[in-house]
Amino acid sequence: MNPYERFRTVSGLLASSAVLAGVVAFGPVVRETILQVARPSPVAQWSGLIGAGIVLLVVWAVLAGVIVPGLLKMGVLRRWVLGRAFVEGSWIQAERGGPNGPRLAIVSLKPARNGVLLTSSTLTRMGEIESGLHTEFHQLSWPKLDFKFRETLPTDSGRQAEGFGEIQFDLTGGAPRRYAGCLQMAGIDKRIKTEAIKLTNGKERRQLRSLEGRRDVLSKYWSAFFEGPIVTVARDSDDASQKGGKRSGKVEILRQRGAKDWRKSDTTPTADRIRDEFSASAD
Repeated sequence: MNPYERFRTVSGLLASSAVLAGVVAFGPVVRETILQVARPSPVAQWSGLIGAGIVLLVVWAVLAGVIVPGLLKMGVLRRWVLGRAFVEGSWIQAERGGPNGPRLAIVSLKPARNGVLLTSSTLTRMGEIESGLHTEFHQLSWPKLDFKFRETLPTDSGRQAEGFGEIQFDLTGGAPRRYAGCLQMAGIDKRIKTEAIKLTNGKERRQLRSLEGRRDVLSKYWSAFFEGPIVTVARDSDDASQKGGKRSGKVEILRQRGAKDWRKSDTTPTADRIRDEFSASAD
């Protein structure tokens, strides 16, 4: 399902509601005016009513095709219509497995007809633009986005590379903040693995406009993607228990069981022996 089809439905619904409200409010007055002006001739009366219907149809078409879609380009309304499928904005994408080694890219997802327009600029670690791409075709089947792309900057041979890409948005929580996917360059068998995080910090988005600010943002996310540790809470808990040190974050601490933890209702010889052993070791 393409969530962007909702805009067509919402536009038609709002336009129909506006036209219906106008008919209810002004219809009787317009009808009486037409009948009085064209009273001598029934043909003129029907012509006036048909003309009024055509005007309503034109008004509905303009509202549904131009005015309401223009209003729905506002960010707040787009978030309301798309809900948990709102992915438009700026993303920091990490690329692994490519011929040029690990790289970062700034990906922009902008609204387009029946979907999103994806453009990206791949940057060096110093923040200089190395290459870029834009989509020529895309198909959105939520939460998966397939697209065909062409690099905007030619290679050393002067050829603009082409390929296909795939993005799978993370549906954990509300609107996606992460995605994973791949890029497949034409003529190359190996795929480039990608993962990205959405930039929700306004300060970071503004920093991307300058070279110095871009370096600071890229340095932060380069460390996060390529140099930072990837561990789980369970792994942190195990390491903390082995080293006896304190770790930041929420770590579950399990205390050692003693003799008093055994059920006193268990009076079997084996249970009595075990409790005695625990009591002796505790003393």
